[in-house]
Amino acid sequence: MISYMLNLKFNCVIVFFFSYICMAQQNTLVKIINADESKEVIQKKIDSFFSVNSETMSPLELANCYHDVGNKWYHEQWWNDGKKGDIINAINYTKKALEIKTGLKDLEKGSLDNTYYNLGVFYYLKGEIYNAIETYNYINDNGTDVEWIQNARLELGYLYLTTGDFYKALDRLAEMISLYDGVSFETIDARRIIDARIMMAETYAEMGLSEFSDEIQYNSNKADSLIKLHNEPHEQFKRRIDHLEGNRLLETGNYELAITKHQEVLKDSASLQLKDIANINNSIGYSYFKLKNTEKALRHLNKSIAIAEDYSLPYENLGDLYLHQNNFNKALKNYQKAIFLKIDTREDLEIDALPSIKTLELSTQKLFLLSHIIAKANGWLKFYEFENNKDYLNQALSTFRLADQLVDVIRSESTEYQSKLFWREKGASLYTKAVEACFLLTKPEEAFYFMERNKALLLLEDISNEQAKIITKLPDSIAQREFNLKQAIFLSENELQTNPDLEKTELKIFKNKIYNAKKAYNDFTDSLSVISPEYAKLKSKAELLTYKDFRKNYISDDEVVLQYILNDQQGYGLLTTEKHTQFFKFQNAPDLNQDIIKLYESLTNLRLNRDEISAYNQLSLNVFEQLVPNQVYSGLKGKKLTIIPDYILQQIPFEAFVIENKPPKYFIEDTEIRYAYSMSYLDAKSHMLGTPKKELYAVAPIQFASLGLPSLIFSGAEIEEIQKIFPGNIALKGEATKAAFTANFKDYSIVHLSTHADIGENEDPWIAFSDDKLFLNEIYATKNQAEMVVLSACNTSIGELKKGEGAMSLARGFFHSGAKSVVSSLWPTYDKSSKELMTSFYSALSEGATKSAAMRKAKVDYIQKYRESAIAPAYWAALIVIGDNTPLRNNTEFMPYWLWAISGILILATLYFLAKKKRLKG
Repeated sequence: MISYMLNLKFNCVIVFFFSYICMAQQNTLVKIINADESKEVIQKKIDSFFSVNSETMSPLELANCYHDVGNKWYHEQWWNDGKKGDIINAINYTKKALEIKTGLKDLEKGSLDNTYYNLGVFYYLKGEIYNAIETYNYINDNGTDVEWIQNARLELGYLYLTTGDFYKALDRLAEMISLYDGVSFETIDARRIIDARIMMAETYAEMGLSEFSDEIQYNSNKADSLIKLHNEPHEQFKRRIDHLEGNRLLETGNYELAITKHQEVLKDSASLQLKDIANINNSIGYSYFKLKNTEKALRHLNKSIAIAEDYSLPYENLGDLYLHQNNFNKALKNYQKAIFLKIDTREDLEIDALPSIKTLELSTQKLFLLSHIIAKANGWLKFYEFENNKDYLNQALSTFRLADQLVDVIRSESTEYQSKLFWREKGASLYTKAVEACFLLTKPEEAFYFMERNKALLLLEDISNEQAKIITKLPDSIAQREFNLKQAIFLSENELQTNPDLEKTELKIFKNKIYNAKKAYNDFTDSLSVISPEYAKLKSKAELLTYKDFRKNYISDDEVVLQYILNDQQGYGLLTTEKHTQFFKFQNAPDLNQDIIKLYESLTNLRLNRDEISAYNQLSLNVFEQLVPNQVYSGLKGKKLTIIPDYILQQIPFEAFVIENKPPKYFIEDTEIRYAYSMSYLDAKSHMLGTPKKELYAVAPIQFASLGLPSLIFSGAEIEEIQKIFPGNIALKGEATKAAFTANFKDYSIVHLSTHADIGENEDPWIAFSDDKLFLNEIYATKNQAEMVVLSACNTSIGELKKGEGAMSLARGFFHSGAKSVVSSLWPTYDKSSKELMTSFYSALSEGATKSAAMRKAKVDYIQKYRESAIAPAYWAALIVIGDNTPLRNNTEFMPYWLWAISGILILATLYFLAKKKRLKG
């Protein structure tokens, strides 16, 4: 026993001795790093240190030394000199440390997390964003120390915000905050959680100050309450909160409160940069302008300009102020100044001068430029209204054309995903006004272009850049390469902007650098079609259908197209027929929008009594006469009509409009109607070739016990009736699972879903199966080659109301994944009437009718059957046909397949006997 204790004591002394030696070696390295000697001398001593000691140190001590030299030497040298080689060495030594540490047991808690965290920092500093994200996610998923997990989640929040993946940023920040659940606020490091809360508010602000106003305010208030609770001076945090709140209040129209918040920020102006002070004075000036206090508005806007002469926003706001005073020349001069400041031209130019798109491409701040150009175009429109000079209209249209070109550059080169709200607002302000200029100049052909551009832009924004990467499973290496190429464009543009006084030769060198960066990026995007065709498809620029091809392919004696562009303030319609074009304006768009909202409430009500139906009929007739004036109606009555709706019109089935009252007659009774998201999108779909092997796949879960949804009693009978008309496979009850559907539906020509669906929380649409829900993003990740997908379900086309785009919907998802046409519902359907309509619809399709003709027949038959019962339109009007209108069977022109087969056999037999007879004669 004594011998054992002596041996144990001796072993402990040995371990302590070697640990001391090892610690001494690590301390020696730190002393070398911190020595007051030249960089070259220290570097030689570090190299010598590892050469002498690497073999004798313990693995842990060697790992710690690698960790220290990466962090305390190469990382610090990078901060001092900015040399790329130093940050590369920091990464390599940290990787060496990790390689050793991952093979060791009983590491000190947080040791591995700390080294991984350093590696993430170094990757970020080198510009390898996706490697940094992967590294921090390792800590998030496998970390053992709460402190390092908190740090990693905070960094992930920032990195996802940088790449524009806003929802992931919010998720990581929320996870970080959740670590404090149940922890007393008095015992925590408040700075981290305050920072996380403010960053969440800043992320929501990037997504849309007005759309996410509540979320911004909630997180700002949480951060503010923590600052007060801990009673610590957090001036920087407080400035960020007040600035955010000021911007939010300004955006939501609370101008007086916005001024108060922004003035709070200015109280600590000694800690602000000049650009920040200029920015806040500009915001205060804008608020005073909106409050009609011109004197104070001018004072703050001019102060902003005096502080930072190259800051362009106050010039745009001065332009708006002078425009409000009908001082058009001054307004246009200020808009011009704002534009040319962003392309670094400070000379005074005539107000009608416009830069070339090539010049605009050199700017780093293209979003500001876009705002200034749109403001100038609107200024020309206002000038025309005042003086009725057509030259001003032509100036407006030229300026809108330039803004439209700039939109493509921004979308292509932006290093982060702008929110859908941003593009909806830009579309509303740019394209509707451009159509107004076309209307005033009687240019329907160009109006067609701008209407299509509006729809195309917003269809592309349906999926964010980051969602596209997830859906297509894009490798991180390619995502990183794309980010680097975009960043190279930005940095080269920034280099030019920060060197304004260059000689001609130098200027040419800088510009060539930018063009080479753009060429490298364009070459990369071209290569995507081979590297990742699905990602390339989701990112590709929408090809617009030309007006000439539009008329040639979609307009005939019996086919016409009615397009709309609409927002809160104005709206236009464009009817194109074979003989003429009708271009018209809504006289009172705000009132019309309110009437449409009232109409929708009645349309979706299954329980309307006779008096309520009578009120609906009158309102419906009034709205119809505004949307389809008499001269327009005479051009489309009785034709095959394609409608391209916009904004709130996307929620209204035109079939249900009353066109005559007492007795009421519906639009569908004299006109065949289908819908499209845009003519360009419809045309692109027509060129897609599918080769589905089977005809019908119909699904009806009927019961949804695990999802807590009510049973749909008639849905099973609905698909059984359809199967009698179009033989195929059906899945009922427990067979109608999510996995079975996603595995099978890609091989069918007709896909029919009779189930529940909804827009979901946070506008995340889903469709229900017996065991689970299929969400919109999951649909985007699937492929199908269906001629027609039928969504006989509740709310399959409903989504958040958007300006300038079709409903964000399940219908859109199936289009993106391959379907040529979709039949979907605009509100919760009644499954008994849905069964009746669907049976009639499929019967007409089997006889060779087009989809829109089959839907018209089903609805008209239903109306006539129940007309005397005064049944509400909610029962029959919800289902609409979107997209391709080709018949599924063309019985009128072709013989049945069996007849073709018999004819072929007879012809072959005849040829055989003739040939045999000829041989016998020979």
